[in-house]
Amino acid sequence: MGPGFPAGSEQAGTVFSPRDSLLFKEKQEVAGRESSLSDKTFSVAHSFLDTPYVTGTLDGNDQEQVVVNLRQLDCWTLVECSLAIAQTGEGSPADYESNLQKLRYWGGSVKGYGSRIHYFTGWLLQAEKYGFLRDITRETGGVPYQKKVGYISARPAKYPQIRDPETFRALKAAEKRINAHKWHFIPQNRIKSVENRIEQGDIILLTSAKRDLDISHQGFAVRQNGRIHLLHASSLSKKVIISKQPLSEYVISQKGQTGIMIARLND
Repeated sequence: MGPGFPAGSEQAGTVFSPRDSLLFKEKQEVAGRESSLSDKTFSVAHSFLDTPYVTGTLDGNDQEQVVVNLRQLDCWTLVECSLAIAQTGEGSPADYESNLQKLRYWGGSVKGYGSRIHYFTGWLLQAEKYGFLRDITRETGGVPYQKKVGYISARPAKYPQIRDPETFRALKAAEKRINAHKWHFIPQNRIKSVENRIEQGDIILLTSAKRDLDISHQGFAVRQNGRIHLLHASSLSKKVIISKQPLSEYVISQKGQTGIMIARLND
């Protein structure tokens, strides 16, 4: 069972579909064959290979709630669901939902759309605060990542939920929290030189070329034939795959990505 919630946290009602219940049990068994949190998480992520890529699965409800969907994943939910299952161990579906909620919402509390973490650096910041992982980018050769996030708050037409004043204030507060932190990244032309310091199962964050956006994609490091590749939910392939190109070549080939951050799970 995952760690408890902070005082005053709330948990919204969720429903496991029959298919999600079966998948949860299958992934639990996969995680149970491993000993460390990192190995459990990576094994679960690997077991999601070929799962359909679908974006926007957390939206569409009249009221914000913890959405459980193991049938369809995007790059973010692949990372999040794999870690939450690994943290749950032999726990119940309700324990999984609790772990998912603590990863997905600021302070582990569901209080509308603005309480959901919408920037992956924010997700990283909270997961590190709770002791689940640590950002090892700087010690792996990272340089200052001088960017101020504001992509969502600047685009109300694209994100109509933020037209609500309370939601907008919560989002701006989150952006301020993220921007107050000193971030580092490894530019794309340096990734190959630090590849031997990346371990299989590390969470890889691909930094965005957009001026006010932090991260454009994420996945897990996987070692194949002596090189690091990316296990990720691909919007182009429409499913969870392992990149054919090694990570350094893959990032260079993506016009919207400038480099990487690396997070290592705490075992």
